[in-house]
Amino acid sequence: MTDWKKKIIDEFISHYFDSASETEEDRSVLRVRSSLLFPDFDASRPDEKESYLEAAESLQQKGIINLNWEKRGQGERLKTLSCENFEKLFEEAGRPYPKTEAEKIRKMLGEKVKFFKEAVVNPSILKCAPPGIDPVKITEITAFLEYLSLHFGPREIEQGLDQHVMEDFIQLLEFCSGPAQQEKVTTRALSISLYRDSKHLENLLTLCNPLLSRAQKNKIVPDLSFLERSYPETMIAGKIIIQFKNQKPPMVNAGGHILGLPLESAEAIEAIQLVSEKKEKTVLTIENKETFYALGNPQKYGEELSFYDCFLYIGGYSNRAAAAMIKILVVSNFTFYHAGDLDPDGILILQHIQELAERPVTPLRMDAATFDQYQDWARPLTKQMLRQIEKIREETRGIPELSGLLWRIEETGMGVEQEIIDYR
Repeated sequence: MTDWKKKIIDEFISHYFDSASETEEDRSVLRVRSSLLFPDFDASRPDEKESYLEAAESLQQKGIINLNWEKRGQGERLKTLSCENFEKLFEEAGRPYPKTEAEKIRKMLGEKVKFFKEAVVNPSILKCAPPGIDPVKITEITAFLEYLSLHFGPREIEQGLDQHVMEDFIQLLEFCSGPAQQEKVTTRALSISLYRDSKHLENLLTLCNPLLSRAQKNKIVPDLSFLERSYPETMIAGKIIIQFKNQKPPMVNAGGHILGLPLESAEAIEAIQLVSEKKEKTVLTIENKETFYALGNPQKYGEELSFYDCFLYIGGYSNRAAAAMIKILVVSNFTFYHAGDLDPDGILILQHIQELAERPVTPLRMDAATFDQYQDWARPLTKQMLRQIEKIREETRGIPELSGLLWRIEETGMGVEQEIIDYR
């Protein structure tokens, strides 16, 4: 296939997918302006013009496209190219016809719906599932497949979801229909078990992600969260008592050591109290890891940081583990303070903590005076970084320390990183 033939066919295929509805072809004919396909036609070399026109005429002779010329008959300038035979278009490209492929997959999905409904009565037909089935999961999977059997269309074919991919995905759903043991296997180990390929499951999920996102909007999607290769963690320091749910006695951190907490551990905490009795409990959330380690043992520095009872590492915008700890500290009636970068993102992170805590957060050394003290070591901010200021809400701007800091940031176009600030 010549370069121009390929370019013309690719353009029509692109138009085909752009105009396709959820499950059908919306248009009976596709038209492309020659001036858009070959905008430099007039200024091009004669041999390039000839190559383009020959490619277009060759596709017309095969019955794939029709040509509409500027002049009557076959003049020198093409006006538009049109295509009515989409099946021939894809055949010429060496690709399956999306409409037919989508119909085959919808039919296959409909058969799988019947299969999963039968599995409720006869679980032994689920070859890939662990012994026994979970009726709730079976119901979720069946509803999801029923949704796909009605809404799977050409656009999914464009995304690479062919029949083989969908069969592999259903094999995963079959595994998910069993009792809750999925968390005991890693994604790659499961991939070998199901497909004899350690990377196949990751690639499969990437391909299916747009489909899952669409189903998620309709709240019809099975729980595949156990496949996420994400392990959010946070750290907390201070002389605190951690009370876990349904567990006694509590964990006492009498030495105020730094404790690492994955999401699973954070979600198991019921409350946090202090080793010493105080009416007011305070927590300092800290944006950056280096600063957290520097401040995590405040007894090293005497009285300067002894006001804060514990320190929570935020790591930028709070991940799920940090967010869970913020919620626990709220329930445990802590007052919040925050130390972060002196730039728009640093302020937005404080704003995000306020949203999670649903209570005021007082900034520590996030003010104009600290900015001026460290301005000689500040870094220039890009226009994109400065545009983040637009996301800062009025109530956040109204915090006195941040109001002055914002004025200095906007005036100078500079930001100060937290790691260069001495908090002693």
